[in-house]
Amino acid sequence: MVLKMSRCFILCSCIVLFAQISKSQEIDWSANTSLLGGIGTNDALPFWFYSTTENRWGASSNSSALAEASVNYPLSENASISAMVSVYYRDDVLNELQRKELYARFRNTWLEASIGAFSMVNPTAPLSATNKNIIFSGNTRPMLGVLLQAPTPLEIGNTFALDWGLGHFEQNDDRFVSDTRIHYKRLGLWVKFNTNNKVKLQIQHFAQWGGTSPVFGELNDDFDAFVDVFTARRANEIQVEGEILNAVGNHLGSYLLDYYTETKWGGFNFYHEHLFEDGSGSGFKNFPDGVWGLAFQPNKSKWIKGVSYEFITTKDQSGPERPDGYFGNNVYRSGWSYEGLVIGLPFIGYDSSLQINEVNSPIFNNRVQVHHLAASGSVKNFSWLLKTSFVENFGTYRQPFQPSTKVRYHFINVRYNSEGWGQIETLLGWDALQTVDDNFGIGLGYSYQF
Repeated sequence: MVLKMSRCFILCSCIVLFAQISKSQEIDWSANTSLLGGIGTNDALPFWFYSTTENRWGASSNSSALAEASVNYPLSENASISAMVSVYYRDDVLNELQRKELYARFRNTWLEASIGAFSMVNPTAPLSATNKNIIFSGNTRPMLGVLLQAPTPLEIGNTFALDWGLGHFEQNDDRFVSDTRIHYKRLGLWVKFNTNNKVKLQIQHFAQWGGTSPVFGELNDDFDAFVDVFTARRANEIQVEGEILNAVGNHLGSYLLDYYTETKWGGFNFYHEHLFEDGSGSGFKNFPDGVWGLAFQPNKSKWIKGVSYEFITTKDQSGPERPDGYFGNNVYRSGWSYEGLVIGLPFIGYDSSLQINEVNSPIFNNRVQVHHLAASGSVKNFSWLLKTSFVENFGTYRQPFQPSTKVRYHFINVRYNSEGWGQIETLLGWDALQTVDDNFGIGLGYSYQF
């Protein structure tokens, strides 16, 4: 009941704030609408049509429509409040008409506070297979929550800058443990060596906790439980083999090393995001699991904006004797998912049709190895994006694929800006699949901003 009331409060607060500031004469507002249509030869869309798009459309969808509006009201020179509402329709998904984003936000020079459902996608990493976040990649619809964070890194002298975030989210979908909560925090340190070289060191931590299990009943959600979750402290909340060896709740985290250097040819970016789910992973016993990336933005190219390469592996998992079992959990058996989709790395295999019980798991493939290449650019009024991924799937340690399977996902998106009449886009995709026929797809879209 408390969770349902809090959801209603969040939604009502966003709607009321949106209505109030939209009446002001000093606001900035914008609106956008877009339509997409697509088809695939295997009665499904190619992988990169729908992955990491915040569920813009489903794997078997043929059409999608999105409408969104946002308003911003300045309180002072350095502070403002804003609100946004967006809804989309997609055919052949469980809930075809849904809200996408619905939030209210306060922002000043040192704090950004958001309440509602809002995107967590990193807008600066469109070439990355994970949007530069292996745990929260933008593969699902935004969840309801509250987030406090630094709007920009807080400078400490000329050398250091501090980034931070603290949030709480609720999973209101149909899942094995109902009303699951998610705790989130991150802490990052920027170090500027000189004008051309800087590095970011970051740790982020997510934890599923609370809720009602059909096996264990009401899981602890009081203040003491929150402290245990916040500190990732070990606690015998329930007697489940494997779970009492780790912290209470389902914990996921990552370390990020993000280095930038500017040269006469352009900007280079090397990064490594190390994934962990427990003490063995946080102690690097699962090395080299994670994302290893190299990106380049040329200074003088007229039509290439950026290129990147990523090597992604989740094969080690601290070894076969006691594997980490990425994105799954013995208590929160729906795993690291929302509405039947993996929240993190999009290459993870998830069976959303499985009737989950106390012994099975919808995660059927969490050991993958990926080579991902991407590039983007523009020519006059045309912009383009290219992605290609070479993936080898190994299944899980408990149920390995014998032999492993190899697939390739190819994708290109070309957009034309008509300067006043909106944007027209074309999508082409080809999935080369080892066990079934190759899947070819084509899509057309139109968007207009008011």
